Amino acid sequence: MLANTITGSLKNDSGGDTHPADTSLQDKLLRQQKLLDIISSLPTDDTTPEHPPHAMEQLLQQLMELTGSSWGFIGEIKTGPPASQLHTINIINHVPERGWNFTPALQMVAGKGQAAILPVTPDNPAPFIGLPVVYNQQILAVIGLAGNTGGYAPDTIPFLQPLLSVLGHIYRHSLREMNSRQLHTAFTRLKTEWDSLMLTLDDILFEMNDQKIFTHVWCSQENLLFRPREEVIGKTITEVLGEHAIAFNRMADKLLQTGEDQEYVYPDIRQDPQNWYQLKMRLIRDKAPAPKRILLMIRNISESERRNNSYLQAQSELRRSNQLLSICQQMGKMGGWEFNTATGETYWTREIYDMREVPYDFPITFHSAASFYHQEDQPAFIEARDELYHQKKPYDLELRHVSAKGKEIWVRSIGRAVFNTNGQLTHFRGIIMDITDKKDAELALMAARDHAQKAAQSRSDFLSVMSHEIRTPLNAIIGIAGILEDHPVPDQAESLQNLQFSAQHLLGLINDILDFSKMEAGKIELEDIPFDPDALFRSIARNYQPMAESKGIELITRLDLLPATLKGDPVRLSQILSNLLNNAIKFTSEGAVKLEIRKEALTAASCTLLFTVKDTGVGIVPEMQDKIFDSFVQEDSATTRHHGGTGLGLAITQKLVALHKSTIMLESKKNEGTTFRFQIDFSIPEAAHTLVRSKNKRPPGFLKNMKLLVVEDNSINIRVLELQLKNSGALIETASNGRLALEKIQQQPFDGIILDLHMPEMNGYETIPHIQQLQPDAFIIVLTADIMPEVTARLARLQIKDMLPKPYAAEDLLNMLAQYSNG
Repeated sequence: MLANTITGSLKNDSGGDTHPADTSLQDKLLRQQKLLDIISSLPTDDTTPEHPPHAMEQLLQQLMELTGSSWGFIGEIKTGPPASQLHTINIINHVPERGWNFTPALQMVAGKGQAAILPVTPDNPAPFIGLPVVYNQQILAVIGLAGNTGGYAPDTIPFLQPLLSVLGHIYRHSLREMNSRQLHTAFTRLKTEWDSLMLTLDDILFEMNDQKIFTHVWCSQENLLFRPREEVIGKTITEVLGEHAIAFNRMADKLLQTGEDQEYVYPDIRQDPQNWYQLKMRLIRDKAPAPKRILLMIRNISESERRNNSYLQAQSELRRSNQLLSICQQMGKMGGWEFNTATGETYWTREIYDMREVPYDFPITFHSAASFYHQEDQPAFIEARDELYHQKKPYDLELRHVSAKGKEIWVRSIGRAVFNTNGQLTHFRGIIMDITDKKDAELALMAARDHAQKAAQSRSDFLSVMSHEIRTPLNAIIGIAGILEDHPVPDQAESLQNLQFSAQHLLGLINDILDFSKMEAGKIELEDIPFDPDALFRSIARNYQPMAESKGIELITRLDLLPATLKGDPVRLSQILSNLLNNAIKFTSEGAVKLEIRKEALTAASCTLLFTVKDTGVGIVPEMQDKIFDSFVQEDSATTRHHGGTGLGLAITQKLVALHKSTIMLESKKNEGTTFRFQIDFSIPEAAHTLVRSKNKRPPGFLKNMKLLVVEDNSINIRVLELQLKNSGALIETASNGRLALEKIQQQPFDGIILDLHMPEMNGYETIPHIQQLQPDAFIIVLTADIMPEVTARLARLQIKDMLPKPYAAEDLLNMLAQYSNG
């Protein structure tokens, strides 16, 4: 607000203009006294309601007289810095006819709160001084004085500073008083309007403090409170509502804890007919540290509830008649479409518009949907849509969907024809369901399956190679040791026995690793062949006798009288007992290891045997007894360092026992020994089908004149095989690979071919079909160091039934050849 308009100048008594720069000491004292008089004449804080115009006019006249100015103004700044607005300041801001332009000085005063003196220049012939009125760094007003013919001395600014400070206090007090009156007026008006509004509502409104005590009540009809208003204010929820306060208290507590609005609908059984009320609670968010307040509103919604019930009944009828909505609800979250065959109108639900990222007023037709499918999938959709349209044939497709903005998703698109009760076609209806997550999961599953298959194949290939590379030299070692054992030199008997045991032990470790891999893949199946149990069990015990003797412990074997022949898997049974005996001897430093096999049940067709392996070794602590059957687990790391082993033996043993549909039991005490027990059911074959193998009972030359072709790339294994067949009478030719074998087969006939699988140039798999074509009557026996499950399946496809895994026992090879001899 401009407190004073431009006024004329004042002259001194002598008729001359007052010029501060030429004032004598007496003049200075006079000016100081005038300044004090001006300050004294200003209204005090208690008497200043709001700076009235006449007070500001008087102040401006005194300032102009004191500074010898002929023009002046006092302008109040309404909005504060930095975007200050000076009202009516343009009156003297620029006076072209006098050449006055005070804009730069005013910008400094009003914008930066700094006093400024504008000297006389050719462009501005009139001097000017601008003074800010500041309180607490806030610019409240600006005083501008101009027209002193001698200009304004620099000390004018500090001279007037006391006056400016007093003015700042007066302005600030005036603003506070005005704001306080305005706030009071606004609050009074708001309270009046609020109370008037509350009296027009049927709702009941309460205010509570954070102690859940009612502080205000607004209600147009006090009878709705069920008690006088004064009995509510100052009382807690529990005091007002009694036993009905539980739910209200719970809501208030949750509101105070979380700040989340609370809502509750409840019936009032005290009324007849019963009314329904809606309770809402909301937190009144005052600035901290003010205590929390709760606004609670209760509204009678009985009519709304009755209307809602009627609406729900009508809506239920609508759902039954609205087949499109029924389809959508049955099939989940999706978009629906409808084509009216009578009007040709096509309808999409909003979900389809959103899915296709087009506005809701997007023009649509029955045929326009095809453009939203992937270009490669459009033909399939168009064909299905046309069959629906012309043949009424429903469709259900999974397609790639592309929105108008290029977003690609997978959808399930379904369409069907709709007929009225007279069998007339009325609509085509369908849904589009976003199945991207399902499709992504399927694709991820396929990728994971492919990756797993490749990993499994890589592992299988690796194990196959490792099996072949390790078993091939082992075959030579065990074979040579077996040949030397047939004609031992007295001084070498013990060494040969140790060599055979070490080789068998190494073979056992390799078998553990390969068997564990096959078990993980679920590729181990038990055989069901006849075997001599007594011979098998005594052979197993005999194999571990050297190991027990080397440790100075006794190996005790106790066998019941057993049937001459049982049917089962002698290889896996031997593996189970060998693992248990190996562990028992390994962990026993004194005492004995006992293998006991007892008949638990015996009939003409079956026999149940109980196997027990007991030792007096280190024992197993209770906390480890459930873990030792885990893969790669031994009791502690020191066990591995001291006793060796892979940590797979018991894991494999447990799985093999489980394959026999049995369970291995464990009893052990630390430093007292360990006992393992399990039982297996065996069938007893008919006497005609029993197989009894007796070593060294065949007469020399029992394969006399049998012509055999041995196809093997390892010269040592060839030599071992020749020695194993030395006394059989067989006539042996050799070839180092399949190509050379076929050359010999073309030159002469053979009774049988003993064939390795892994060979250079032409392997066994490639050679077998040619052999079968060239000499179909010759038998084929495969000797291979590759014992992976895939080998058996692959040989079966080639119609090969005779296969021995390396290292093999010479006795097994002789038995297999014996079935083809004429003797």
